[in-house]
Amino acid sequence: MLTKLLKNNEFAKSVLTLMTGAVLAQAVPIAIIPILTRIFTPEDFGVLALYGAFVSILGVVATGRYEIAIMLPKENEEARVLLQVSALVALCISIIISIPIVIWNVEIAKFLGNEAIASWLYLVPISVLLTGVYQALTYWNNRQKKFKNTAVSRVNQSLFQGISQTGLGFLQLGGGLIWGQFIGIISSITYLLRKDRNYQKIVKKTEVSTLKLQMKKYHKFPKYGIVGGLCDAGAIQMPVLMLTKFYSSTIAGMFSLTFRVLNMPTAIISSAIAQVLFQKVVEISHTAPEKLRSYILKIFFLLFLLYLPAVPILFIWGDGLFSFVFGAEWGRAGVYAGYLVIAVAIRFAVSPLSAVLGLEKNIKKGVFWQVLYLCTITPTLYFCSSLTVEKFFLAFVIHEVILYSVYLVLILKGTEEIV
Repeated sequence: MLTKLLKNNEFAKSVLTLMTGAVLAQAVPIAIIPILTRIFTPEDFGVLALYGAFVSILGVVATGRYEIAIMLPKENEEARVLLQVSALVALCISIIISIPIVIWNVEIAKFLGNEAIASWLYLVPISVLLTGVYQALTYWNNRQKKFKNTAVSRVNQSLFQGISQTGLGFLQLGGGLIWGQFIGIISSITYLLRKDRNYQKIVKKTEVSTLKLQMKKYHKFPKYGIVGGLCDAGAIQMPVLMLTKFYSSTIAGMFSLTFRVLNMPTAIISSAIAQVLFQKVVEISHTAPEKLRSYILKIFFLLFLLYLPAVPILFIWGDGLFSFVFGAEWGRAGVYAGYLVIAVAIRFAVSPLSAVLGLEKNIKKGVFWQVLYLCTITPTLYFCSSLTVEKFFLAFVIHEVILYSVYLVLILKGTEEIV
């Protein structure tokens, strides 16, 4: 029955391929987190969270958002040029951000409230470049429906990252968590480049005029996408930045681990659906745009119902579960999980649907929400930073529910724009 269903449903087959990769990719982190929490301290996870926040914020816009445009051209040659444009832009941006990091390294670390991050800031530009290249290669493979390559690359990244972090932890080398993450992204890029039979075609020389032509043609992506991407990534990482500055790296580390654990199940399903959904949304928008709204609503309710059972379980037994799995000093993180699971649930149900706002006609809507999110999360968390950490998290959750409900409304309106 399942074989017959997959044979006749390309979307389900693609999602299953990516989901299988996501399951395997998450298996290693799930297995080693109880080990890592006994090797590294919450403070170590706090430094990793702060480092990851920097890379995530800058990595989102490293390619000028041109990587999203790779999915859109009808001709592969045009998409190939966009892939090169993405990589070149990422190189330029990484060079630019390295300048203030080298000059004001210590000052930046003090401003962030964690001087231990200072030496690791030098790795940020390289990590941003690698992140941009990986994102571009992922969209290139998804365009060609090589979802298996994308899935295996994530497994590869997870495996190398997990082994590196565990090994470096046992050797008691400083920054084992960060070095492991760095090694993981390098391994995933290497895999994608080696698997692509058109490798030489990808890197072959392209005329500067051709590169400029494609940059001009898809200028809306950097014009609107960079601001929106920065706002989106900055807002997502804002809790880590605020917790580090106004509370402690220990609290930031606990928040980071809790969110990471809560998002693991969602990553298995949500990320797989998001990647395939973008390709499906583009297809439906070309062939039957009037069906897109009902299609998106169906996916939303499915995702919402899938995650709903986790909310009462963690709210009631979060403390005991976290203490048992991760060690006694992480029990408090289980209490935080009881609050944060609600925010993760609403994100899980809505975020994959944002593929609709990736269409050219809807880019402005996506940017509007990203700016709105940043302009509301920042003052909300700042004014709540003087409260207890539990009340801080409660304010965060309420904000997530309201803003992601607005996001869903904008997505549904976006389906009407393309009809």
